[in-house]
Amino acid sequence: MKIKIAKSKLSNATARVQGAISDRSLAQIGIKAENGQANFSATARVLAVYCNFECVVEANGTVFVPAKLFSDVVKELPDTDVELKHTGSQLIISAGKSNEFVMKLPIMEESSWRDVPVIKTENSAEISGKKLSYMIDQVQFCVAQDSPRNYGTVAYLHKPDGETCRLVGTDGFRLSYCEINVPMPDSFLSNGVCLSKRAIAEIQRMCGEQFEKVSIAISEDETTLVASVPDYQVFIRLSSVKYPNYMGVLPKKNSSSVLIARDHLQTVARRVLLAADKSRALQLCFSDSSLTLNSKTTGSSEGREIIPLSEYHGPKFDVAVNGKFLTDIFSTTNSDNLTLHFNQENNEDPLMVVPRSEPSECRSKHVLVPIKQND
Repeated sequence: MKIKIAKSKLSNATARVQGAISDRSLAQIGIKAENGQANFSATARVLAVYCNFECVVEANGTVFVPAKLFSDVVKELPDTDVELKHTGSQLIISAGKSNEFVMKLPIMEESSWRDVPVIKTENSAEISGKKLSYMIDQVQFCVAQDSPRNYGTVAYLHKPDGETCRLVGTDGFRLSYCEINVPMPDSFLSNGVCLSKRAIAEIQRMCGEQFEKVSIAISEDETTLVASVPDYQVFIRLSSVKYPNYMGVLPKKNSSSVLIARDHLQTVARRVLLAADKSRALQLCFSDSSLTLNSKTTGSSEGREIIPLSEYHGPKFDVAVNGKFLTDIFSTTNSDNLTLHFNQENNEDPLMVVPRSEPSECRSKHVLVPIKQND
C-alpha cells in the first residue's frame, strides 16, 4: 500500500474512529487503499466505525496499525500532504515539503479487513443533524457509564406517536427527555431501542460535523443501529436492557410554576453549593416574591442567597434537591429562562424544569426527585 493524502483528511479519519478504539485489546486502525480512496475502520465490542476519503493511491493494499500511536503521530504532523507506505512489517509515514519528517510504525499482523456491512431494512429515517445533536445534548448527562440500575446506563430512543422521536435518560433520581418532530415511516422505532452512553456519544460525534441529515436505520432483528452520512458510518450493537415505564416518574400534579433566569439561578446555585457536603443537597425555599437557596455541612459551613421572584405570590414552599443535578440542567440547556413546576401541596413530588425557548420542533423536560434532609 502507498498513498498520498492531506493531513486534514487523515486527522478527520482518526477523529472519527476514536470511539471504537478505547478498548485496548482491540486498539488498531485498519487502512485500505483502492480506487482512489483511503478507507479507515476501527471496531470494538459494541461499535464499528467506517469512513473513507479521496486520496492519491499509488499502490493498493491494506494495513492495520496501533491506534493510539498512529493517532498521536497524525496530531503532530505538519499541515501538508502525507505519504503512507507499507514496507515489510512497517508503515512509513512521511510529511513535509521534502519529506523532512519520517516515522516508522509497526504493522499489526493477523488482522483481516472487513468490508462495510450491508443492512437491508425499511426501519429507517433521516433526521436533521442539528435536531439530533440537540436531543442528545439534553439527555446524555442523565446516562451513566456505570450504574447499579441497568437502565441508568442507557438512553431510550422511541416513538411516542407517529411524527415524534423521543430520547429519554434516567438514573432513578433524575430524568430528562427531549423529543423532535420528524417524518418517519410506520416501521421506524415500532419498538424502542436502548443505546449506551458510548453509543450516543458516537452519534453526537457524527452530528458535530454539521451534516444536514443523519440516516438512522435499525436492523430487522433489532440488534444493530446504523448512523450514516456520506462516506461515514457507525454501527452500534443495541443494548438488551428493558427500559422501565418512565412515564410513572413524571409529576402527576404541578400546582405552581415559577419563571427564572437560567444564568442567575446557575450562578447563585454554584455559589451556595460551596457550603454543601457530599450529598450536594440544595434547599429551595419559595415565599412571596422570593426564592431562597440554602446549603450546609453539618456543624461547619452554611450558604444562603435570596433571588427576587416578582411573579411568584404563592404560599411558602420548601423542597430539597441534589444541587449538582440542578446545575447539570442549567449547563445543558441554552434557554435564557426556565420554568420550575412543583406541587406546593407535597414537597416529595418531583420537580420539573422546562426550557422556555428551544429550537423549532424540539421539546425537552427535566425531572428531579426531591431528597429528604435531616433537620
